Amino acid sequence: MKRAQQNLISKDLTRKMVFLTGPRQVGKTSLALAIAEELEQSVYLNYDNFSHREVIHRAAWLPETRLLILDELHKMDNWKNYLKGIYDTKEQHLQILVTGSARLETFRQSGDSLAGRFFRHRLNPLSMAEIPSATEQTLNRLLERGGFPEPYLAESPDDSNRWRLQYVDGLIRTEM
Repeated sequence: MKRAQQNLISKDLTRKMVFLTGPRQVGKTSLALAIAEELEQSVYLNYDNFSHREVIHRAAWLPETRLLILDELHKMDNWKNYLKGIYDTKEQHLQILVTGSARLETFRQSGDSLAGRFFRHRLNPLSMAEIPSATEQTLNRLLERGGFPEPYLAESPDDSNRWRLQYVDGLIRTEM
């Protein structure tokens, strides 16, 4: 399912760095990977992956990389200074997409300014406009299951409810 913002994000990437933010499990990584499919020589690096982390620290992606996706980069110490340096010295053809959750949205608090270097897009749960061939049945499904992609697309209401309970429990335990 193509997200409504995909084309605009792809366009913005040709002009500046793009920050893709939003709640956990809303589909940020899936959207970033869908955008990567549009471009050859795309590289996806997730800061949570230790081997990816090493590549990030050494800025060791290939020089011919056209799209660099940095997921969860806000977990890196001094990530704003790092990103400013990468952006200010990048090859002209390199596009940079940075994804993350709520912490990425609060980046204005300290460190070097990234002003003028990025566009920010917030990805929200699915809307009726993003659901192909929306009908009364799909509206009811959206109302029943919510707009997060996994429970919306789940095979059964039980699977959807199970996801929702685990999601809420995880938010309460890790965010409080």
